[in-house]
Amino acid sequence: MNSSKIAVRYAKALFDLALERDVIDSVYNDMKTVSHLCAMEEVKAVINNPVITQQKRKEIILALAGDDSVKLTVSFITLMFSHGRGDYLASAARNFIDLTRRHRGIRQVTITTAVPVGAKLKEEMAALVAEKDKGSIEYIEQVDRSIVGGFILRVDDAYIDASVRSRLNRFRKEFSLAANAAE
Repeated sequence: MNSSKIAVRYAKALFDLALERDVIDSVYNDMKTVSHLCAMEEVKAVINNPVITQQKRKEIILALAGDDSVKLTVSFITLMFSHGRGDYLASAARNFIDLTRRHRGIRQVTITTAVPVGAKLKEEMAALVAEKDKGSIEYIEQVDRSIVGGFILRVDDAYIDASVRSRLNRFRKEFSLAANAAE
C-alpha cells in the first residue's frame, strides 16, 4: 500500500475518533507536539532504527511527548507502533493537523524575516488574512538572517517571496543572461 495512504487513513481514523469523543483540540495540540518531535533528527533516527524494538520506540516517543498527552493520543501512538507503523507517525500527525485546521477553519500563516516581527506588523497581517477569509489564524514566525531584508509569507499553500535575497538572485540571473547574450 502507498505509504501516504497509510498515514492518511490513520490520521482520518484518529480525527473521526477525536471528533466523536470531543477531544479534537487536545489531540490537535498533542499531534503538533508529535509532529515537532518527529522533525528532529535525533527522533527520526530512533523511529527509523530497526535495532530498537517497536515497544522501545513507542516508549521513547511517549516519554518525549510528555505526561499531559490525552488518552486517545497515547492509544494512537501505541496502535501505530504495535502494528509496525511507527515510521508513519510524523506523516499521520501532519495529516491530522491538516484535517483539524480545515475542520476548524484555521489558516496557517508563516512569516520569515531577517529580524523578529513586531506586534504591529502581526496585527496588520492578521487583518489582511482575516479580510480575505473568515476563521482563526495560527502564526508561525521564523527568523532567517540569510534573506537579508523583506519577508517571505506563506498562507496555507500560497507563497509570497518579497525578500532581498530573492531579488538579488533574480538580478544576478538577469545580469548573467544579459552578459551571455552580449558575448
